Amino acid sequence: MAAKPYHLCFVNSMRSFGGAEVWFLSAARTLHALGLKVSLIAQPDAVWLDRARAIGITVKTLSIRVDGAPWTAVRLATMFSHHGVTAVIANTTKDLKNAALAGRLARLPVILGTRESDFPLKDNWNYRLFFRHLATGVLVNSEATRRTTLGSAPWLDPHRVHLLYKGIDPERFHPAAAPPPRVTVGFVGQFIERKGVPELMQAWSRFETAPWTGEGPPPVLRMAGEGVLGEDLARWRQGLRHPDRVEIMGFVEDIPAFYRECSLLVMPSHAEGFGLAAAEAAVCGLPVIAGRASSLPEIVQDGVTGRLVDPGDVDGLLAAIEELTGSPALRATWGRAGRRRVLDNFTHDRCMARLIQLTGGPVPATLEGALA
Repeated sequence: MAAKPYHLCFVNSMRSFGGAEVWFLSAARTLHALGLKVSLIAQPDAVWLDRARAIGITVKTLSIRVDGAPWTAVRLATMFSHHGVTAVIANTTKDLKNAALAGRLARLPVILGTRESDFPLKDNWNYRLFFRHLATGVLVNSEATRRTTLGSAPWLDPHRVHLLYKGIDPERFHPAAAPPPRVTVGFVGQFIERKGVPELMQAWSRFETAPWTGEGPPPVLRMAGEGVLGEDLARWRQGLRHPDRVEIMGFVEDIPAFYRECSLLVMPSHAEGFGLAAAEAAVCGLPVIAGRASSLPEIVQDGVTGRLVDPGDVDGLLAAIEELTGSPALRATWGRAGRRRVLDNFTHDRCMARLIQLTGGPVPATLEGALA
């Protein structure tokens, strides 16, 4: 019997739009452009379905509510078989518990779970069943996540835990022709505690009241994102001595353009999966201030491409902001080094070639060199 044509299906029950969804859309766009079949199964009310449809891929909806529900697995298996799916990647643990059972029913050769954040796996029979016996492997997006995953689940075969760094497209993300006329500190991410937003608020409150001795007008802070701390941020901004120096922008569609309007990125996270914003900003030529946590030290080299600060260290964060806002030469030097690091390690082509390889697809000749 002839092998089925390659068809990768993503199962993602997240209704919100975050880093995993940004990466999926980027990957789907590339695979589709290469002539490879890719599809998505998502919640009917997911806010990002229209973005997926705009790429031109097949989008199917299914309510995924219960971990490993037999009725959901049967419906998923029917969808896999009907559409000729050959490989599936499940986003969350709930997604894997449904997709892994469905994939076995549909006899798929590749069933991959993902670990998008640096959090341990639970050590119980339920997780062992789905991650060890039903899934064929697990994708992790950093060495830090790989260490945490294997450390919490010694029953997992290390050879089935695959590192897949999130790749950045340097054609979309590239430096600005010239630095912005005013020093601009950027933040990109969810407005939540894990992203270090409370510490950033405290550090900026102190920074904006101190005398500015650098070149040009005092720096500004621009924050792109949404989240549960949005109202707190708005109130905090109104209470600042200089609220006009802070812009809370909400969701930003054109993120590459946002980076090109910034002088540096601040990302004081307590935990991350891959830390996509750090790599995106770096390839745009920005130095990055990041939390010394999870995968971020794999992207940001302290004193070479940016500054690492301990999570929760407001004094350290303030010192890093003062250091980089006050030195155009340092920003330029670290920005160039950061771009080179991303081009050497985190390109979109390398990520896509590895993704196709791990999901049993034919790696196009145009991407074969990226695996070298």
